[in-house]
Amino acid sequence: MEWHITPIARKSYHTGEDFAKDDAVASALVKTEDGELLRVDVLIVDANKVELPGEVMCRWTQTFKPKPTDGKEEAEALKLTADNLFISFFEGEEEGTLSEENAELKHFLGLMLERRRVLRVKARTRKYTRYVHRPSKREFLVPAVDLDPKFFIENEEKLNFLVEGGGEDDESVGEGSEAGSAKADAAE
Repeated sequence: MEWHITPIARKSYHTGEDFAKDDAVASALVKTEDGELLRVDVLIVDANKVELPGEVMCRWTQTFKPKPTDGKEEAEALKLTADNLFISFFEGEEEGTLSEENAELKHFLGLMLERRRVLRVKARTRKYTRYVHRPSKREFLVPAVDLDPKFFIENEEKLNFLVEGGGEDDESVGEGSEAGSAKADAAE
């Protein structure tokens, strides 16, 4: 499953001004009316001033670090997989720190990638899970949260889009909600 969106922008979506090194940037993953994923990057001071072009799937903050323009990294970053999305939630955070921002999605993606053997559990406590990302050997602290049926019901459309790649018609979404209800009942 792959989504094609741009990596962090070099310019603000709101003002069009170039980001400077170490600028505080607010990012949002937005689902447009056409069903496409769009990444919106603005300075944190402008975050409340910008009108987003669709439904917000998630938000995070990071420090802007300019990347070399050899083109190699940009080509790989154009494919936003669940793996890349998981890693992007931790951009700008100190390694080894526990952030509660997007905790449910971090936990959900962590479990998904653990099952796919992209992440390996190094330690698990009541408060967090420490994962090792197998390809890069980086460690991530993911908050341990309860993913109760209410979370899945409230975020059904977002999760369906993340898990299945989006673009389903209304009938399959309806079928997914029945399956989601059955899964929720089984979890209880």
